[in-house]
Amino acid sequence: MKHLSLLQRVTSADIQSFPFPHIVVPNALPSELHDELRTSFPSPDELGIDSTQDNYRWSTKALDLPKTSEISELWREFIRYHSSHLFWSEVVRVFGQSICNHFPHHFQSPEQLLLLESAVRDMASEGKNPLMLDAQISGNTPAITPGVPRGVHFDSPNALYAGLYYLRQVDDCSEGGDLQIWHWKTDYSDRKKAAAYKEGVATRHVQLFKTVRYQSNTLVFLLNTLDSLHSVTERQPTKSTRQFVNLVCDTPSPLFDLRPFIHQRAINFIKRAIRGLA
Repeated sequence: MKHLSLLQRVTSADIQSFPFPHIVVPNALPSELHDELRTSFPSPDELGIDSTQDNYRWSTKALDLPKTSEISELWREFIRYHSSHLFWSEVVRVFGQSICNHFPHHFQSPEQLLLLESAVRDMASEGKNPLMLDAQISGNTPAITPGVPRGVHFDSPNALYAGLYYLRQVDDCSEGGDLQIWHWKTDYSDRKKAAAYKEGVATRHVQLFKTVRYQSNTLVFLLNTLDSLHSVTERQPTKSTRQFVNLVCDTPSPLFDLRPFIHQRAINFIKRAIRGLA
């Protein structure tokens, strides 16, 4: 099933290390496979999503696919592969050394990474702590009003990687929905990053690095670190659904500490107390 892999055309040499390890891969899949996936992409209604919601971000987990009879066999195979240990071995082939370099207290070597147990997210056996992989059929419902689903953020500290594979409709002429990659201001230490972070980081703390267009057959894949800031540009009103596959890997314990340092916790406490007295 290697022909299904979104990483089949990628090597470690393709990794861009700044501002965090990531790849952007145009034409990630052979055109015939891409065309078939795009043509048979399930509609939100087929997946039980209320498509009348305004720019609603939805995901159907790999765990839930057996409950959905409308999905084609190709899509079932595609999702099974990208939530399997075979795909994990592809991730290690490309990102193994980067993973160990960024998280040396958790992972010692690419060889050790291959020995880790993995399972489909939310399907681990009781008492086991494997890597939890997911491949989600995802999208945003049509936009009635201009809007941004999420501001500048990184993913949960338990997330090891994130991947987005775009399958834009042929007749989608909408504006927005592009991925933006950001970096912290150059004088920001890890201490300062932790203090400044909240969901929707204020732009005074960050600078835009690049924008990846929402273009079909484009893959964006990144390691999730304290520096892995990204966002989606504002979608303008459109009748089109934004279509993509969302790749996820969760770890049993956090990979980095997001709690503010003790001095910042004291400052935040004082601020809350002052607001309470106002």
